[in-house]
Amino acid sequence: MDPRQELIKNIYDFLRKNDFTVSEPGLYGLVTFDLICRRGSERYILKILYNVNTFSKIGVVPLIKMSAMTDSTALIIGEKAGNGKLERGVLYFRHGVPILSLESFEDYVNGDAPFIYSAPGGFYVGINGQKMRSLREEKDYSIGYIAQKLGVSRRSVSLYESGSSATIDIYLKLESILKGDISREVDISITAEPDMPVSPANEFISEVLSIMNSIGYVSEYISRNPFDGLSFSSDARLIVGTFNDTGENLNRIKSIKKISDVLEEIPIIVNRERTSRKDVYGCRIINFSDLRKVYDIDRFNELLEK
Repeated sequence: MDPRQELIKNIYDFLRKNDFTVSEPGLYGLVTFDLICRRGSERYILKILYNVNTFSKIGVVPLIKMSAMTDSTALIIGEKAGNGKLERGVLYFRHGVPILSLESFEDYVNGDAPFIYSAPGGFYVGINGQKMRSLREEKDYSIGYIAQKLGVSRRSVSLYESGSSATIDIYLKLESILKGDISREVDISITAEPDMPVSPANEFISEVLSIMNSIGYVSEYISRNPFDGLSFSSDARLIVGTFNDTGENLNRIKSIKKISDVLEEIPIIVNRERTSRKDVYGCRIINFSDLRKVYDIDRFNELLEK
């Protein structure tokens, strides 16, 4: 087993042991993510790479869309960055996507979120500014006194008390002076913006999603996945696959169903060729010709119920 596949297996086993519902490794056509999982209100979309430097910018857009539209946290889990091992308890980023080692992810899932993150210039610690100010005032230390002890400006100390981060060496000095833990958890969320919007090259997919938007759903094309789009309204969230014929790729349909089971969303298949079948592997089938006659969500829901 190669290192990446072994890492995927270890993460899959860990999630199963910790009561997550998990998609199986190696679902058909997965590129955007490797595992997707749910435990109660927790949802994670995981891209797993042995060396996280191999994560390319083209993978950011579908991860952003998927995490936003499914209320999930998208993460890269890795072992190394270049020639260096990822440190336990440190949050990294690549192209704005958060990265954790396997050990850090296990800690996070078990309630121990990281408070150190990597950024240009080294490692930084998020500071709980309110707690820092409270400890300083308890000890009757002035901002000027703290600045002198740290060897920084008064403005820097004021910024720390406003919640700015500090380098590890400054943080350790602060903790020693104030005699208390003033760290705060680092926000584990994507910081990138989708600056490379991806539109479907396939006109059929484009028309299906356009119809869904016109009847009142918010729909987005999701590239590099077994399904083609996600659609949601105030009442429902749908995982949408488009097929010329449902018999053309049954493994892809199985994958769509398994993903929808984990996310607890409704899987639908829009079929270009007319068929009398109502579902395949639990995915509801809608004939494209019928979808083109739908003009609002109520009519669409009737079509689903039929």
